Amino acid sequence: MTDEPIIEGVGLNLTDMSPGRTDLLPEILARYRAIGCSHVELTARRLDFVVAGRLNVARAEAVGEIVAEAGLVPVLHANHAINLMDPDAEDLHEAAAAASIAACARLGAGSMVLHSGVLPADLHAAEGPARRAAERDRLRRLGDLAGQAGVRLAVENLIGKPGAPRVAYGADPVALAEQLAEVAHPWVGACLDFGHGWLSAHALGFDYMAAIEALSPFVWHLHLHDNFGRSGHSPDPGDEVTLGIGDMHAPMFMGSIPWAGLLPRMRFRPRTFGGIELNGRYRAEAATVVATAHAIAAHLNHGTPLQNPYKDALQ
Repeated sequence: MTDEPIIEGVGLNLTDMSPGRTDLLPEILARYRAIGCSHVELTARRLDFVVAGRLNVARAEAVGEIVAEAGLVPVLHANHAINLMDPDAEDLHEAAAAASIAACARLGAGSMVLHSGVLPADLHAAEGPARRAAERDRLRRLGDLAGQAGVRLAVENLIGKPGAPRVAYGADPVALAEQLAEVAHPWVGACLDFGHGWLSAHALGFDYMAAIEALSPFVWHLHLHDNFGRSGHSPDPGDEVTLGIGDMHAPMFMGSIPWAGLLPRMRFRPRTFGGIELNGRYRAEAATVVATAHAIAAHLNHGTPLQNPYKDALQ
């Protein structure tokens, strides 16, 4: 056991916030603080920190002040659109990532999530290794910027399905671990999305426990949520809940991720952030979910036994 905690802080995301409505932030963040959040994961695509690849200085500074007044520590999820393997506008995507790092510096955010790269299936088949090499070069340059700003970059595992029109190599946590090992930059690590991995394991046929364990030594940012490992999509998200399909972003232990067997195998880096990516339809459960995230942190930090708050809820 090191002197540093494995999990340092937990906090909810802002994915369901109305775009651009910074006037709503004080009330939202006060509620987060009241239910036990120490951090908040700011969602870039809701807050427009980057415009056309450039930093929106006024927005970053204004949000930074609001978060500080709320007494929370910010982290940032950079825009989903940033794709360091983009075949048509790689320089723009790298500029947007660099501007996002600059936003972190203005916000006082010490961790930033980036999605791992994706490619059209035909281009992946023809140029996959070369495109991954280009992503490594870009991650190293961004890592240099991140180091100067004191921001830990966290590359996230995505969702993969056989025959999909776009291929996310990072849907396989082992492939993402191999990519990060080759990047070999002290400011570039991983964001582990437990739910993405669970869906991808069932769709692609890899061993979830072993794959997540292989990625875990690179991890210093978590996305905590749950699902049932069943691929699928419905125009009505309520139907997805009824059938237990897709990327539900449900409370931990409400789905079928094997938390009790999985967590003891994790070898996260010290001071990993325990981010909670909760679907807005479950906000009534937010206090329970935050308490569960604290329990997961205590389990990893001190070996405290886990409790399943939904053990008798679904019958």
